[in-house]
Amino acid sequence: MEYYNKYFDGIFWIPNNEDDKIISTLHIDQEGKATISSLESFNNTEFINDLLNIDLVLGYVNCQDESKTYSIKLYNLYKSHETLGYLNKVKYTSNDVLIAKAIDKNINSEPYTSIMLNSVLIDNWVSITGFNFKKFNHEKNFEITHLYNQPDTIQLYNDEKINIYIYFRAQSRYHNRRKSSITEEVFINIEVSELKNIEELNKIRIIIDRLLNLILFKPFISSVIELRTIDKINYRMIKKFNEFDSNLTKSIDFTLFKNNSQNIFSKWFKKQNKLDLAIVNFFSVFGRKGVLIENKFLTYISILENFHKNHIKSEAYLKTRLKYLLEKSSISQKIMDINSFADKLKITRNYHAHLEEKHKSKSLTGLEIHYSNYLLEFLIREIFLNEIGIKENLSVPPNVEKCLSIINQLK
Repeated sequence: MEYYNKYFDGIFWIPNNEDDKIISTLHIDQEGKATISSLESFNNTEFINDLLNIDLVLGYVNCQDESKTYSIKLYNLYKSHETLGYLNKVKYTSNDVLIAKAIDKNINSEPYTSIMLNSVLIDNWVSITGFNFKKFNHEKNFEITHLYNQPDTIQLYNDEKINIYIYFRAQSRYHNRRKSSITEEVFINIEVSELKNIEELNKIRIIIDRLLNLILFKPFISSVIELRTIDKINYRMIKKFNEFDSNLTKSIDFTLFKNNSQNIFSKWFKKQNKLDLAIVNFFSVFGRKGVLIENKFLTYISILENFHKNHIKSEAYLKTRLKYLLEKSSISQKIMDINSFADKLKITRNYHAHLEEKHKSKSLTGLEIHYSNYLLEFLIREIFLNEIGIKENLSVPPNVEKCLSIINQLK
């Protein structure tokens, strides 16, 4: 990667304080964390908050390896090291860095016009491509050609505030006289009618990412995130997010999503307040590494319990709520004894939530909880998708099929 594990030389300053520039070395590590090392410090306390953090530092940098020049924005900078002596040395670190392959003459302008998202999952999910391969294999001659015509943008959603569409971005490289390549990436572009700052666009990005989690039924965060300025300069967010567990799952067909995307996005935006607590809790554990299976189980049961309480019936026992939701699920016919399974879920919740030892022998084992979590994820995902108008029976992933096989053998 061209930005990571690299050193840069450059000048840096705090916005509205351009007269106090410092000349420094910048290092970006493998995770996208940037550290400025300098013999000078940002001394003007007017722009430094009480926690000695700096909200934003701007700069132009030149890569030591390739001598390429970039514009850079470092958010939430903090002093990570200071040595006092004949030559003072100070280090400032930022975990939130934007970098652009251009000299941004209006770098002090903060608002952005759009945010663009890409990941390998999106590339693989979108079935449309601009490649057209032709192969000819004769006895004596071998010929292969690959033609590329950029596909038209695909409109997903549009209203007076936001415009969402798929954009196909391609680039070609001529490596040497015997090697060339074309790379195509699929971006979801989100344009806003009113300029937004990075925090506002990041909130929109999270909402879109969460919807795509449900559509793809695979935990992920966009791996490429870019923001565009009013001068059409693209800044890339270089922070790497934590990796998710990779589950075998079944996504919604892209064509189905594309044909209904206006309605899907519209309902998803409208449901944010209604489903806020359920959405936040679900994505706090879904796909997250290091979360105890018991804690994940308790979170999923709580989501189902509260959804039934808030949207179906205010007064009911936990077992009744779980049984109702299981019976309404598309996999209800695959569960041999829903009443018994709902009772097992209730007993297991009481054992782990209230530490009631009398329930230990009748609760699910660790392995059974592990597989039950897959089924509960499927059930919650199905509820969310029904709320946004996707009511087609979902394909059952292999891990859920295995869970069904296990719970149907429970006594």
